[in-house]
Amino acid sequence: MAGLFDVDPQAPQQQAGGLFGGLPATSAAASVVVQPLPGTTLASIPAPYQPHGTDELSDQERQDLEACKAGVDNLHQAFWIAGKALETMATAELHREENPNFAEWIWDNWEISETQLHRLKDEWRVGEALANLGHKPREYHVRKMTELRRQTSDKVAITVYDTIARCRPRVTGDLVEKVVNDLGFLPKDVDAADVGRRVRELLAAPEEKEANSEPKGDDVPDISSLGKDSPNGESSRNPSNSKADPLAEKDIERLQNTLAALQEAAKKINKAAARRAVEAQPDVAAPLIQEIGSLLQQIDRAVAIRLPKGE
Repeated sequence: MAGLFDVDPQAPQQQAGGLFGGLPATSAAASVVVQPLPGTTLASIPAPYQPHGTDELSDQERQDLEACKAGVDNLHQAFWIAGKALETMATAELHREENPNFAEWIWDNWEISETQLHRLKDEWRVGEALANLGHKPREYHVRKMTELRRQTSDKVAITVYDTIARCRPRVTGDLVEKVVNDLGFLPKDVDAADVGRRVRELLAAPEEKEANSEPKGDDVPDISSLGKDSPNGESSRNPSNSKADPLAEKDIERLQNTLAALQEAAKKINKAAARRAVEAQPDVAAPLIQEIGSLLQQIDRAVAIRLPKGE
């Protein structure tokens, strides 16, 4: 296997110049090829391939496994490298010597849940395309475009993010989600260029509107619309303690209905059922699990507010 600094046997041997010009070049003067460490770039991760066997790994498979492990270690720096590494290991069954259960093996080594595992495998190609355009997208930014990608195509999702990044100095999760929501339903065959123009129109907000809005961090619910019935249940900066407040009553009803729905759902689903579904019909079950996980995270963010301390 090639090392980090390898002499390229195909490189032409040059004559030494300077004081001793004309003498044959020594081996130290040979052309040097600098190669990235396995797992540090997308190109250093082998493409997904079918298993070479069911027994022990071959030498090549072991090299591929080590490169993929290094790739997953890059999860927080470049999720698309980790996503490609995960898909390669799963498809080629490179985990079979250490643990035949891929999901358990991934959790034991990197504490990546099955939901996140499927999501990363699904998102890495979009992440790669955006990185090639010069962006460094966060995984949860791409995650917010999952529904849009399923509606249309990877190309449309890439265009949306690229347009946002070019129109705004900073891309946030809230901004991506708002743009995707404002786009609404898009037909499968929608033209990416038309979507890009629509995104630019959505981002061309009046300056006074931006000046009046307070800066918000990623994943912070939008509460700038005071006095209105906000869909995420936060309509005022100072919540009312009045039991007669009709808006507060609606908010309480929302929370009660949400809790009841979650309690009912918790009775119907468990890890064993999810595993059986994935094993039986992965193409159907995996997107469902991803969407459930995404919605649960959305709910978690919506209720992530400062609660009053108990007396």
